[in-house]
This record gives sequence, C-alpha cells and structure tokens, in this order.
Amino acid sequence: MGRFEDYAKADFGDERLSKRLAIIIKQLAGNPTASISAACRDPHQSKAVYRFVDNDETTVEAITEVTRGVTLSNINDANASVVLILQDTSELNYSNLTETEGLGSISGRSTARGMEVHSAVAVSEMGEVFGLLAQKIWVRPPEDFGHSAATCKKLPIEEKESYKWLETLEKVGSSFPESTKVVHVCDREADIFEFFCKAEEDNSHYLCKKRSNRNIEDDVSKKLDEFTNALPEAGTINVHVPRCSHTKRPARIAELSIRHGKCRIIKPKLLEKNKELPEAIGIYVVTAEEINPPEGHEGIHWQLITNVPTENFVDAVTRISWYTQRWKIETFHRTLKSGCKVEELQFESADKLMKLTAIYSIIALQIMLLTYAARTNPDESCETYLTEDEWKILYRSANRTKRLPEKTPTIYEAVLMIARLGGFLARKSDGFPGVTVIWRGLTSFYTILDAITFLM
Repeated sequence: MGRFEDYAKADFGDERLSKRLAIIIKQLAGNPTASISAACRDPHQSKAVYRFVDNDETTVEAITEVTRGVTLSNINDANASVVLILQDTSELNYSNLTETEGLGSISGRSTARGMEVHSAVAVSEMGEVFGLLAQKIWVRPPEDFGHSAATCKKLPIEEKESYKWLETLEKVGSSFPESTKVVHVCDREADIFEFFCKAEEDNSHYLCKKRSNRNIEDDVSKKLDEFTNALPEAGTINVHVPRCSHTKRPARIAELSIRHGKCRIIKPKLLEKNKELPEAIGIYVVTAEEINPPEGHEGIHWQLITNVPTENFVDAVTRISWYTQRWKIETFHRTLKSGCKVEELQFESADKLMKLTAIYSIIALQIMLLTYAARTNPDESCETYLTEDEWKILYRSANRTKRLPEKTPTIYEAVLMIARLGGFLARKSDGFPGVTVIWRGLTSFYTILDAITFLM
C-alpha cells in the first residue's frame, strides 16, 4: 500500500537505507505472520532484511522517529480537536532463544527471558488510529531481578522502570497545533505522584486509573477512596465492554453510575525530601461503577484521576469515553504479537530483535489504522489507503468479477472486501470486522498482488 512510502524518510545517514526500510515494511506486511524468508519470497530480499538489522546505522531510535513523523502528519491532516495518547507496556517472551545475547528477565521469573515494550499510540476521541508517537524497547538487567518492592520504592524515579511514563510524556512533547488538546491515557501503573507533577510542569494533560489511596490536603485524616465514595451520583450511562480473551469476559453493554469531584492530594512521605516537588497538587476524580453486573462476572469499577477540568456530568462522561479508548493499546500489542508474530523471531542478539520489533510495530499500526478508519470515517475514499491499481484488484478478487464499479469504493467498502478475503462472512449480525480478520485478509490480498505482479 502506498502509505508505506512515507517511511522512506528515516534518518539513517544513508538514503539507500531509508528507502530499504520502506521496502522491508511493505514486504513483511505482505504476510506478517510468516517468517522473514517466507514473507520476502526471495533469498536476496531476505538477505537485505538481515543486512539491514545488522547495520549499526539502522537504530531503533531512527525507526521510531520516522514513525513519529508519519503519526504527527496524520494528526495534522485529521485536524483533530482532541488526541488521546494511549500508553502501556507489554512483554515479549523469547525464553526459547537460549543462545540469544542481551535478553533480560520478564514475568518475575528468573527462567523467563525477553524484552519490555512501552508504546504510546495516538487516537482520536472517536477511535481513529493516527499511529505511534513514542516507543521504548529495553531489557531488564539481570542484577535487577529479585529486588523487593520496598527497595524499589526508595529509588529516585529516574532509576525506576516506572520512569518510562515520564520519559514518554517528554518524548511525545508538544508538537501539536494549539487548537489540539493532547491527553495521555494510562492504566493504574501511571498513578505516580512524580508523573502528575511532570505533566503539570510541562502543561500536559493525563487521565489514568487510580491505584494509590492517597492522603487529601483538606483533611489529612481522609483518604482519596473516602472522598470519592462520598460523592453524589451525577447520572448513569451505558458503555460497550469488549470481550477479553484472558479473563474469558464476554462482550456486553454495562450500565455505569458516574460520580465526579476535585481535591488536592498530598506528596507521599517517601518523597518528602524531594524539595523540587510541590507539597500537594490538584486533581479531578471520576468514578464509574457498574450497576447489576452479570452473575459470575466482576463488575466494572473505574476510579480515574485527571488534570483535565471535569466540572459536570457531561465532562465526566467524556473522561469515561476517553478511557474506553485505552483498549486499543492492548489491541496494538496483541496485533504485534499475534498478528505479526514478533515473539517467533529468531536472532542472535536482543538488539536485532528490537529493530524488527520497531519495524513490525509500523505494520501492526497500519493494520489497526485501516481497521478503525472503516469505523470512524466510513465514507472516505479508499484511495487514501490504497492505490487505484490496488483497489481495483481488491474489488475484482473479493467479488470474483472482471467488472469494476462506477465510482471508487469507500474505505468501509474496501475494508469489508479485505475482511471477506480473511474469512469474514459480513452477515448483519457480525458487526464490524476486527483486527484479526483484517490481517488475515491483508495476507491473502498481498498474495494476490504478488501473483499478479509476477505475471505482468
């Protein structure tokens, strides 16, 4: 697809390497679940991939930086009033690669080896995927394994793994139009006092799930939980809860009771000696608790913290809506692992695995971008994502016809055609095709494109 050409602008100090990156992305995207040799289908092209990751000039930083540039361009083109930066961490397990150098411990087990990936994906309020704005890939040093929680708490934030939240806040930066509100949406791991202070210092916005029951400035005897529990109900809303394969939670519509308020939280005792941090900061809290959850399933109970002014029920509902977009970062990491099979890569060093992870991250995002574009901008022309030759081949293949339509298909119509190639039945009860069926369809589509190119 033509959009992969945007990645030929990577700064490797050699234009040939930059062009090679775009070629590699397109080749691997043709069959993301296959091995590198199977995806390239040519031993010379396979060797080119290996030479690329072997080259010291092709750094992860340069790959992620060009990805950031493409994402910022997508945001500017969309002219979005609100951009949500979805932050989360995932583990890549390479325990089977016993000879690979440079891997670290994962999953809290000394026998498990792999890497950590912290990503920041940008989306709109409605769920349109713009791309990746920051990504950190690292390994835990062996000497860090087994550290107690008490030991870690005493370390300065710069020496903790949780510093990734502050780093990402800084990396994302403020390269956005003045009319755009940028909000970092995080899970409970980001409930860190230093993170909140960094956001205030940088004039950044955040929305995260509460983890710590903090002290409140107005009443030191009262905790944050007591404060939120005493808030009056502002109203109720219905939200769609997606299926979760890990907990076997089925998809459902949940009715949530909404409460909101504002207070000031006190600096934790462990940070008392840090005079650079304020003694207290103001926050807004929003709680959403499920009414009558299904029997046998734990009800939703979200307690959210934000520095975005939340003064009424409509504001509170908007914050809940923003937080529901956080599932897309989980979808991204799942696509990276299941759709692109990055945990099945085999290289002799962690450094090379990191480069391929950064490349496959681009492919995972292209799959997501296409999937959600059909939902958020269904009437947009498919030529935003497909060349004229590509959509014509797609139309003929999916519909098994030699005739072409009188007008260019929309992105929604094109995605349905790709989904059908991936086994989607497109029945009325099936709803929108998901990311999984899209990557299957794209694999079939690229196989068809390759065959036609070979015959031409």
